[in-house]
Amino acid sequence: MTPSLDSDWRWGHSAPISPALCDWLYESGSLTRRLRRHCSTFDVHVLADSVLRPLTPDQAAWLQADQGYCREVLLLCDGEPWVYATSLYSPATQAALPALSGLGTKALGELMFEATDLKRTPFELAELTPAEFRRLLARTGLHATAPDMPPWARRSALSTGAARVLVTELFLPASAPYRDIV
Repeated sequence: MTPSLDSDWRWGHSAPISPALCDWLYESGSLTRRLRRHCSTFDVHVLADSVLRPLTPDQAAWLQADQGYCREVLLLCDGEPWVYATSLYSPATQAALPALSGLGTKALGELMFEATDLKRTPFELAELTPAEFRRLLARTGLHATAPDMPPWARRSALSTGAARVLVTELFLPASAPYRDIV
């Protein structure tokens, strides 16, 4: 089994120049709640769930584990994919928070942001290259034309008690962050 798709992205702290896009990338609250405010219907389309994968050294440092479970989803607003998201968590986290393995079509944010002791690490950002975006399209089966501007992603770790989940969210070209720029 190969590492998660986002393991090849160039993570850092450089941000786009667009204030509208930065506002979405640095949203510290529940992205699920914010997406729900922008659409009539919100859905989670599960691409892969609880797949045990090797972690890259970078991911292993985030999770203090060599392997992790990976959940890949698309977050849809009014039937349109707005966000490609992955959740990586260690077997120890799954044991500490068993609900992770049974989320189904429930958004991770609906579980994690219920915790009163939730903590989030600072965000890292990545700007995808055209080749990285094409690999994403091939992996997810999405049909999209090349975006006007490179898609941006963010990642951070959410922690509650002994559970720690590395969450990556890529804003797809049809989503509000790019429409708000115009």
